[in-house]
Amino acid sequence: MRFTAYKHFSLAPIGDISFVFDKKSRRKGKRIFISEVSIYHNTTMDLDLDTTKALLKSMKEKKSDLLTDGHRFYTTFGSCIKEIDHPQFYKELELDKLLY
Repeated sequence: MRFTAYKHFSLAPIGDISFVFDKKSRRKGKRIFISEVSIYHNTTMDLDLDTTKALLKSMKEKKSDLLTDGHRFYTTFGSCIKEIDHPQFYKELELDKLLY
């Protein structure tokens, strides 16, 4: 049996966070090693094509790999999103609240 549920989010890119796989990365902004990020695989949610394109466009404009709804943090993995966690994310959220 397969169960499908739909959930609406109000996600926005935050900070200038880039996830990198090695120390030789040339990406600008704050770099966080993906091995230091906690990924909650049980929160995987599939996205449709239009939603994926819209999220990737907004992430590219903000130059950030990090999405938030104001409380939790997410990133894209292909055509799905997963909840992630790292201590730096909360600092970025506080900084974003101060700036905007």
